[in-house]
Amino acid sequence: MRFTRILAALALVLMVALPAAADEIIEQINQAIELYQAGDFAGAAGELEFAAAQIRQLRAGEISAALPEPLAGWNAETAETASMGASMFGGGTTASRSYNKDQSNVDVNIVTDSPMLQSLAMMLNNPMILSSSGQKLIRVAGNKAALDWNDDSGTINVVVLGSVLVTIDGSNLTEDELMAYAEAVNYKLIKEIMSK
Repeated sequence: MRFTRILAALALVLMVALPAAADEIIEQINQAIELYQAGDFAGAAGELEFAAAQIRQLRAGEISAALPEPLAGWNAETAETASMGASMFGGGTTASRSYNKDQSNVDVNIVTDSPMLQSLAMMLNNPMILSSSGQKLIRVAGNKAALDWNDDSGTINVVVLGSVLVTIDGSNLTEDELMAYAEAVNYKLIKEIMSK
């Protein structure tokens, strides 16, 4: 009985918070309630997992708005989003976009809610471990980050709020260009979305 009330409350919250996409999500939750009441616990769990995946997809769409526009002289591909259940790499939501200029390439990826972020966050909080791996501790828009730079390519990993990883990976470019993309990410928007 308690489970049914929780599911009903979740459905009500979704109806208010997600009017456009919620209809399908609410249908899945209602289907889960029916299956639960009929004793089909596996079916109910499957419907709830499907609804959770749809909610993560909505969140990925919101997060993709934090990806930067192409810098002057650069081109950008359309942003891509994905969500993974807990069974795949611990779960999480991703938004990514690729940029190019002549032979130069940059990929910006935003990953949220993945338990794998904890290990990187620990590394950033321990500069000795970070420096022993050849990376440099930096700040990007006030956030702790790690820079791994080799000749004309590198990676910047920025941890936001301890639950979001922004990775800027580039090749055939200058360190300043890589840093410009790192700074162009809308970290304020990421923090707003994650605090909802």
